[in-house]
Amino acid sequence: MVVTDPLALDGQWRYSEHWLSAGDKRIVPVPAGSHTGASLARRVAGGCRTAGVDAVLLMRPDAGATAPADRLPPTDPCLLTLSPPLLLIAAGLEGAVLFSRPGFALVAGTSAFLAGAAPEGVDQGRARFARYARVAARQWPDLVSTARAFRPAHFAWKGPGDVPAGTATAQQLALMDDFAAERCTAADFAVGWLDARRRSQRWGERVRGPLEALLDHVFSLLEDHSIDPRRKGPDDLSGEELRNAVIGLLPEAK
Repeated sequence: MVVTDPLALDGQWRYSEHWLSAGDKRIVPVPAGSHTGASLARRVAGGCRTAGVDAVLLMRPDAGATAPADRLPPTDPCLLTLSPPLLLIAAGLEGAVLFSRPGFALVAGTSAFLAGAAPEGVDQGRARFARYARVAARQWPDLVSTARAFRPAHFAWKGPGDVPAGTATAQQLALMDDFAAERCTAADFAVGWLDARRRSQRWGERVRGPLEALLDHVFSLLEDHSIDPRRKGPDDLSGEELRNAVIGLLPEAK
C-alpha cells in the first residue's frame, strides 16, 4: 500500500490545476460504460508504457485524498472490472484516468502519457467524444456538457489545400512530394513522415474526410515497409514499391 499525492485532485474530486500545470498535462474525455472494461484498461496500460511507468495507483473518493491506495501492475486483470467512482493514476503522476460516473472518463497526462493513453491525439479524441455524446446523451445527459467543456482547439482539415503552412500535417504532405521526386530516400521518408504524424497528434492537429483517408493510407503503406533492410520480411514493400505507391496517391494530395 502507498499514499498518493493529494495534488492530483481538488476537494471536489476533479483534476487540480496545480497537477495539470505540472508537465503541461491535457485532458481527453473518452467513452466508458458502467465499469472500466477493456477500453479504459488499454488506455491505462498504454499511458504507463509510453511514460515508462511500471505501476498504477487505484484511489476511491470515500477513502480520502491521502488514504493508502492499491498499487497494481498496469496490465492487472482487475483493471477490467472496476466500477466508478475511481481514479487510476500512474505511479509517477505522469497521467491518470478519472472515472467518476458511468458514461465517460477523463484521461489526463503529459504528452508522453497521452501518446499511449490517447493515441488518437487530444483534439481527435475530443472530436470523437463530441460525436459519441450526441448519440449517447439520452442515456447519460451530462455527456453533452462534458463535450462542451473539452472542445477541440483546432478545426479539422478536409483537404490538402486547407492545411496551413508550418504544421506537422503540411510536413507530411511535403515529404510525400519529396519522396516521389526522389529528393529523399525511403528510409528518410518513413522516419520523417512518422515523426511528423506523431507531432501532428501531439499538437492537436485534426484531419477528416479525404485528407484523413489519404494520410491513413500512407500510414498503412509504412506499416508494410521495413525501415531497416535487415529486418525486411518477404511480403514487405521495397523502397521502390513504396515510392510508386506514394506517387499514385499524389493526385489526392494536391
